[in-house]
Amino acid sequence: MKKNEKKFITGTRRGLGSALADYYGNCSSLEECEVFINCKHDGFKQVELLYEAAELGKRIINIGSNSPDQDKDKPHIYQIEKFALDKANEQLFYQGINTTIIRFGYFDSPRVQDIDAKKMDIDYCCSVINWVLNQPHRVKDITVCP
Repeated sequence: MKKNEKKFITGTRRGLGSALADYYGNCSSLEECEVFINCKHDGFKQVELLYEAAELGKRIINIGSNSPDQDKDKPHIYQIEKFALDKANEQLFYQGINTTIIRFGYFDSPRVQDIDAKKMDIDYCCSVINWVLNQPHRVKDITVCP
């Protein structure tokens, strides 16, 4: 990763997106960035943005979820949306796009503050993303859970 690569990060109002914007800064559009961090869950919009970033030739980090595997006994549309993001990432990766999906388990954020489960620190999640960006080779996916 070049030190001054511009990042475009979605979901910067709170949680992981906010922490990433504080850590990296955030340029104003997908078109002007070199690295796209697809962080905001917004229905299937994450999948649409992934394809748009791929068409623009961006380096992509998708923030997925471990919930499609973890909560199969409690079906919910969130799981399907994150599963679609996972499969789109896989498809584009094998087409040669430099895209990675990181499936985090629970991390300490406002979205899951009422869930009584072990959670990772957001700074640790940022360090995982930074690690992926600094690898000399493409990383297709990684799952990290507390």
